[in-house]
Amino acid sequence: GNLFRPLPLTLFAIQWEIAPDSPSFAHWFNVLLYCLLGVVLFYFLDLLLGKEHRLISFAACLLFVAHPIHTEVVANIKSIDDIMAFSFALLGLVLLIKHVEKRNLSYFWGSIALYTLAFFSKESTVTFLAIIPLCLVLFRQFKWSKAIQITSWYLIPLGIYLLTRINALGSFSGNKSIARLDNLLVAAPTELERLATAIKILGLYFWKLIVPHPLMNDYSLKQISIVGFDDLYPWLALLLYGLLIFGLLAFWKKNRLLAFAIGFYLITISLYSNIIYTIGTSFGERLLFIPSLGFCLILDYGIQLPFKSDPKRLLKTAKTPLLLAALLVVVYSFKTVNRNQAWKDNFTLYSTDVQNCSESARCQYYYGLGLMKERAIVTSNPQEKQQYLLQAIQAFQKAIEIMPGYSDAWGQIGLAYFRLNNYPEAEKAYLKSIESNEANATAYSNLGTLYFISKRYEQAKQAYQNALRYNPNHIDANANYAATLATTGDLNSAITYYKRAINLKPSEPSYYQMVGITYQSLGDAQQANFYLQKAQQLAN
Repeated sequence: GNLFRPLPLTLFAIQWEIAPDSPSFAHWFNVLLYCLLGVVLFYFLDLLLGKEHRLISFAACLLFVAHPIHTEVVANIKSIDDIMAFSFALLGLVLLIKHVEKRNLSYFWGSIALYTLAFFSKESTVTFLAIIPLCLVLFRQFKWSKAIQITSWYLIPLGIYLLTRINALGSFSGNKSIARLDNLLVAAPTELERLATAIKILGLYFWKLIVPHPLMNDYSLKQISIVGFDDLYPWLALLLYGLLIFGLLAFWKKNRLLAFAIGFYLITISLYSNIIYTIGTSFGERLLFIPSLGFCLILDYGIQLPFKSDPKRLLKTAKTPLLLAALLVVVYSFKTVNRNQAWKDNFTLYSTDVQNCSESARCQYYYGLGLMKERAIVTSNPQEKQQYLLQAIQAFQKAIEIMPGYSDAWGQIGLAYFRLNNYPEAEKAYLKSIESNEANATAYSNLGTLYFISKRYEQAKQAYQNALRYNPNHIDANANYAATLATTGDLNSAITYYKRAINLKPSEPSYYQMVGITYQSLGDAQQANFYLQKAQQLAN
């Protein structure tokens, strides 16, 4: 698509090479790196803020590590990109501060290298181009001109990343349009409503940091409603962010710590605001991962504000604020542990979240998939299977009610009816899926299977041809088209498409077996034996 994050992909490849198809191995990586990030975060804050704020640095780290909003990032293997990017960026800041203090160029170039790694982990690292001068001006007494001059060196990692990205994707954006299912703002009727909804979502981000309940994996169309400026929520969000900007200016000289905390939050959340630039999603808990540090600093400062702590007698004079922070950490931890249970597997996640994100088309869709793939298919009880499939159809229909024309949902309804042996309803659903998206190769392929089983071979051929026209690498379409050709007597063409399926999935023994049988029908014993023996080797 339009994402280019080669370092996480490289890590996934290594994980798979060491422990193929073992999610637990990858999950432990997320947990380990998250723990290391907590250590790096404390070291960074302690170095930046100084010993006089060590208590705040320590407590803010605890709040950050325990905050329930981070459950998705740690529990979802994919989100190690966030952990890697934040870790590299913080380490880069640490080396930059050491360079400023010790005038050692090795620290500086090490910082540049770490920022390069951060960019190749996730492109959101770009916000740190504003965090760097913020740190230097507030805590190292740099003038803006000097801070910007130093920061300009970090355009080198950005340039390297952008050039590599463009080379890999063919363009900066990857030429991928944003679907309304991914970002509900695309579905806004007017520009004013899009803007009002984007501002409302910014308010929701801050609210989720204050009250992380309920937590959900999906906030897409239409879980968050599109609103105009006649709605109260955009104005409340504007008031909130106006107060934050006012606080940033008011505290700039009076309270550097608060100014940094507010500035850090505003800078890092800006990338996800959807106000100037529309990104691939409208809202996600994972997007609060880095901005939440600013919130945790503000929160911890508020806890300690009524109490006076002496840095020289820290433990003796800071018992009360530490106790209050610890109490909040316990509350956060309870919610985090509870929420983590929902991420046990796909079905648990979506069956849990569908209660809260019932108005999300995607959530209903994946709940239906879970009912079909992880319940109906695996049960040996025919009555249970039928019940799960009917429930799945209801979930897919709910997704279509939320987003009319949801092609994939229609396709899954067709597959559910097919598994219920209700071929007329399955055919209707597949045709609806194709009507909604004429390039839906999977719907064409499944329709071809239905026609093949019904012995409507010419229609099956046409369906498979359409599937391969829109996706030549569709494995099932290649293999099933080959079976249809073989059934109708076109054996040489059948072998061609079976071999295409083999090239796409060389580990599947049934494809080799079918090629061998087809060669037998052609009277080519040598080729038949070769493929049949290969099939037997793979099967064993």
